[in-house]
Amino acid sequence: MSCAQPPILRFHVRGSTEEAAAGIAATHDPDATLTIVFASADYDLAPLGEALAARGVTRTIGATTSRVIGPLGIEPSGISGFHLPAGRFAVADTVILNAATIGLPELRDQVRRLRAELDAASGAPGGHLFALLFVDAEARCEERLAALLGMELKGIPLVGGSAGDTYFNSPDQAPVNTPLLYHGRAYQGAATLSLVRSATPLVAYCHNHYVASDQRVVITDADPARRLVRTIDGRRARDVYAEKCGFKTMPRDSADFAPYPLMIRIGGQYYARGMQRIYPDGTLELACALETGLVVALGRPGDMVLLLTEMFDAMRAAIGPPELVIGVDCAARTAYMEQRQLTPAISTLMQANGVCGFASLGEQFNTMHANNSFTCLGIAKWP
Repeated sequence: MSCAQPPILRFHVRGSTEEAAAGIAATHDPDATLTIVFASADYDLAPLGEALAARGVTRTIGATTSRVIGPLGIEPSGISGFHLPAGRFAVADTVILNAATIGLPELRDQVRRLRAELDAASGAPGGHLFALLFVDAEARCEERLAALLGMELKGIPLVGGSAGDTYFNSPDQAPVNTPLLYHGRAYQGAATLSLVRSATPLVAYCHNHYVASDQRVVITDADPARRLVRTIDGRRARDVYAEKCGFKTMPRDSADFAPYPLMIRIGGQYYARGMQRIYPDGTLELACALETGLVVALGRPGDMVLLLTEMFDAMRAAIGPPELVIGVDCAARTAYMEQRQLTPAISTLMQANGVCGFASLGEQFNTMHANNSFTCLGIAKWP
């Protein structure tokens, strides 16, 4: 590992599809093993993939989002991303077309095929492995998919996010564009899985800034498959939730609930379950499934900037200053930042730690589908 190796190049481009593709291609090394792009919803991934392929950027994976994270921090428009250089990274990837219905045997075969491809690939000395998963949020299959993949990956860190732009839209507004890009083509109802071998160490975290309060409620009518909660404590879900949060007027926007996610306890740790939509009849749609009979706690926010700083400090203690942090930040956290005027401070932290990623509609971490989290993977610099 003493010989010089090219850096991981990050980018943030704007302009028309053709202009953005030209900007990405200008930073691209023909020997790059993979290019990841995160595009705001005003870009259509289908023509973007074609424009990139025409410029020789063919091995691309991407996601549509409402906010992109990159060298400029957190931005509402543009395309951010990075190129993984050959010699430091080896990659095997696939598109899962039937993400909502794929069975364990088929998924196991795909993971094993990727492992075999990675073992046969040249480059990337060392055994620092991770998996990167992007899922169409509208397929609503992340809980099952993460659980199946996590079991088969057997301890390899998995970090992922749910692609789409619906969080800041009304419930009756359809997604703007196709959410996923894989090797130049756009896909719906799918997922992309990349298995990566890195020459330098890495570390993954599922971080949030919430604390479970002593207020508890019971989910009394839910549709887990559709992630709907109709009643809480036997009453209309929106009304009970609003009362517990202390609202004096009834919220109409799901972002109003961003500071107060519902929290469930798994393995001694609390995980947030944030809201995605409020329907006119008071039904709530969450970004993660909740089941009837489940007891949940109301979350309260801690100091977002301080806690995120502490997480990055822990990352630096583990692997040194990261060269790249692949970051999947929940759209509900984005709403919270914007409500509390924290976006500039968080953007500065993201820039200082080399974060590149997107605002997601759910986050995957190992075997779990999370929400209201900053799920990330840091990659150490070349020595």
